[in-house]
Amino acid sequence: MEPNQKTVSVAKKYRKRSAFGEIWHRLRKNKGAMIGGILLLILFAVALTIDFWLDQELVIGQNLRARLKAPSAAHWFGTDEMGRDLFWRVLYGSRYSLAIGFVAVFVSFIVGVPLGAVAGYFGGAVETVIMRITDIFSAVPAILMAVVVVSVLGSSTINLMIAVGVSSIPGFVRVTRAAVLTVRNEEYVEAAKALGKSNLYIIFVHVLPNCLSPIIVQTTLRVASAIVSASSLSFLGLGIKPPAPEWGALLTAGRNYILGYSYLTFFPGLAIMITVLAFNLLGDGLRDAMDPKLKR
Repeated sequence: MEPNQKTVSVAKKYRKRSAFGEIWHRLRKNKGAMIGGILLLILFAVALTIDFWLDQELVIGQNLRARLKAPSAAHWFGTDEMGRDLFWRVLYGSRYSLAIGFVAVFVSFIVGVPLGAVAGYFGGAVETVIMRITDIFSAVPAILMAVVVVSVLGSSTINLMIAVGVSSIPGFVRVTRAAVLTVRNEEYVEAAKALGKSNLYIIFVHVLPNCLSPIIVQTTLRVASAIVSASSLSFLGLGIKPPAPEWGALLTAGRNYILGYSYLTFFPGLAIMITVLAFNLLGDGLRDAMDPKLKR
């Protein structure tokens, strides 16, 4: 006897999904996370392909006859003090902001995650030393620490990435340590010890793979924070220098004209806000999708 359509639909609804499939199923039900993900996909597509379809002259070429034109059909975001189209400059600036955000988080990830894992796994004096050093770094405001690093190393794109990355290390250390503490006494860890595996092998092969959920969420949220920090440093004159159209640098250039030409700061600020909001929406959605307590 063939099952009817209702039985088939019920079976499909309750069939067992893989871990990834379950996360994706829960994530796509979160409208905010999906909106954030779509916005980020668009930004990534623009940032990765813009060199192939946008003439560089539209980004850095000067046209003083068209300087400080208000937004119009010809110039959607208006033009700046050098006559450059602000729409194309904001669009091209996504490359700088996204690159800085991801590289900075990668720097903090490769330093903070191993330190947090070692602290959580070994405990005792090792944990005390690592966490007290982390507390010292945490006591300094992130933006102030980044300013100090850039001031010491000098203003450049690479140094800006390092500065923002260093300021994000304490967050990764704390999140990773907390995640490791929840799994370090599990049976599979004890079994690996009984088989004579080294501590580093156990940490990177058995412990960290089972702690990825909070670390992934932390990564998405930290990218948003890194973009804001990088834009803040550029706004203070410690980041990427003109004529590169990084969003913070665009805000710095536009602040001298903010009273009469507010669009020069409005559109770069709006780009930062939308990007950060998209990362936060996706991060919140991932947190909810990966939280087993919310599973029904």
